[in-house]
Amino acid sequence: MSNFHSLTETLAAIATTKPSAMAVKGLTVGEGFVAGVLQCGDHVLAMHRQPNHEELLVVLEGEATFRVGDELREIRAGDFIVVPRNAVHGTVAVKQGPLSLLSVFTPRIDFVREVVWEGKQPAFQMVG
Repeated sequence: MSNFHSLTETLAAIATTKPSAMAVKGLTVGEGFVAGVLQCGDHVLAMHRQPNHEELLVVLEGEATFRVGDELREIRAGDFIVVPRNAVHGTVAVKQGPLSLLSVFTPRIDFVREVVWEGKQPAFQMVG
């Protein structure tokens, strides 16, 4: 993976694939972190938590109602969200899509084993 990324090109690449589920494009993996872009489209990102990881989310496009713990906020492009370890979080409603988020986790995370979903795990589609 490259050390340099264009978010404009990344969002365009996701859009051209027309994903049938939430799209994920990995950007980089460091010794202590992982970063990628998640495009929810009009899908709601189900409530979940990472018991041993902190997450920083930057809203790239779209508008939604987002929950972290007991706090609900309206989010839009340019906002960032800090998710502490073990905090339940996710999208309550997408108001204007597509909703795209830059996500950075620390430490590195295994999404299959280390994310706890409150309900059914949503479908994701990896984008090259």
